[in-house]
Amino acid sequence: MANPDKSTIERLRNKAKQSTCKFRISALGFNKSGICVIARSNKQQFSRKGGGFHAERLVMQEARSRGVCRILICRIGKGGAMRPIDPCPQCQSIADKLGIIIDTIPEE
Repeated sequence: MANPDKSTIERLRNKAKQSTCKFRISALGFNKSGICVIARSNKQQFSRKGGGFHAERLVMQEARSRGVCRILICRIGKGGAMRPIDPCPQCQSIADKLGIIIDTIPEE
């Protein structure tokens, strides 16, 4: 998944634009055949200031039932450009336990 095609990138952008968070992030989950089986964007959580539900974590909640083995995440800026992102340590730890690889889109 090192070089996702244009339709995958566009799907990530469109999903991230659905987020109401300050940092708009999306995640796509792919099965062993490379087919996208789930798409999520991050969501606000009001229990603590600045916290939210990570897009990749939302994908991992359904990973087992959908056969997800790879997650692709991206963050878009105000102008729609891809921005740098890495999964947080907690999400990376969960992905490692589930045997899921998390990839990121390079910055434009």
